[in-house]
Amino acid sequence: MKLTIAGEIFLSEAKRLVRLYDNAILKTQAYAQGIDGVIKLGFFSMLDRDVMSKVIADFHRKYPMTQISIVQCNYTDMKNNILNNTIDLGFCFHLDSVELSQLKVYEQMPKLCVNINHPLASKSFITSDDINGETIISYYKNAEQQEVYESHHDERNPGMEFNSSFLLENMDDAVMLVSANLGISFLPEIENFVNPNKIVFIDQTIEKVPFEVKAYWKKNTNNPSLLKLIDIIKEELKSWI
Repeated sequence: MKLTIAGEIFLSEAKRLVRLYDNAILKTQAYAQGIDGVIKLGFFSMLDRDVMSKVIADFHRKYPMTQISIVQCNYTDMKNNILNNTIDLGFCFHLDSVELSQLKVYEQMPKLCVNINHPLASKSFITSDDINGETIISYYKNAEQQEVYESHHDERNPGMEFNSSFLLENMDDAVMLVSANLGISFLPEIENFVNPNKIVFIDQTIEKVPFEVKAYWKKNTNNPSLLKLIDIIKEELKSWI
């Protein structure tokens, strides 16, 4: 037995209503306990958390009575949760929706990430000849991500052929596999969420698709705490430029 199309739509909407109800209860309880505002943040990968950790710390120092809730989301859930008001602000590489406002907060070109015991770990620069025959770990790309990837490639630079042994959704899993010396991967250099005794990042010019972190929130939001956080992000951006 399986649900009809109408049943699947009803189930999806019912789950959305349950999330909204739970979220309303949590916010009501927080205000009753003297909390001055609630923000729920969604993160897609460790790069987002690495980039935003200082901003969150600054916000907490400035508004200590605002409750900050942090959740991990996959790509699809991130968009749905923002649109359904169960997440106030999400951080991700690329979301496409006319209902969302966005702010680019960070961009970094990838480096080659290898296990510290890998033969390439001693190199200071990597060329395409260096990685011949290597197991290169990459990510599953949905239509939106594929469009961004293809915009940086053409016939003269068609992009790389990646090993199909691993199919990943985010860089957290890529770091895990590199740490286990199961392959190499092109990643941004993440400072606060990796073990430097296990992996190293090496400069390269092979893969030139930048990693971007963007903040997304629903247009016409009525959460004053969220607007305060966005203002702090914009202030931090001035020091990053």
